[in-house]
Amino acid sequence: MHNPLPFKPLPKPTPGLFWNPYLQIFLTVLLTAAGQILLKIGADQSAANDSVWSWLGVAELGSGWTWLGIVALVGSFGGWLYALRFLPLGLAFALTNGVHIFVPIGSWLFLHETIGLLRGSGIAIIVAGIVLLAHSVAKAEEKV
Repeated sequence: MHNPLPFKPLPKPTPGLFWNPYLQIFLTVLLTAAGQILLKIGADQSAANDSVWSWLGVAELGSGWTWLGIVALVGSFGGWLYALRFLPLGLAFALTNGVHIFVPIGSWLFLHETIGLLRGSGIAIIVAGIVLLAHSVAKAEEKV
């Protein structure tokens, strides 16, 4: 069977800490989590609005919090696209599961939501998975 997408080796990133694709994935995760929390704050501000515009999500665009959330998500997208140039998709996507750590913690810190035992256990499992993944990647990169 012919593969229409030939394998090409991944390019090397620009030298410098900021251009490290793993740092970009971390910033992507942080910006995505911040964006989600900001969108929640913006949506909460229009909770009393019963108009059809609120039901369509348009009323929320009047909140500065919503726009800050949109900016954070656009910034996150830029970091994601940069990291994809240098990391395999499976690895990059797996590392973005850090969002499932930072959104609940940020919601607890800034929105005063609770983290129950079950959710806390899930967060611990995600942390363990990311640590195992990072360890296996580090070992693989040592061989290169």
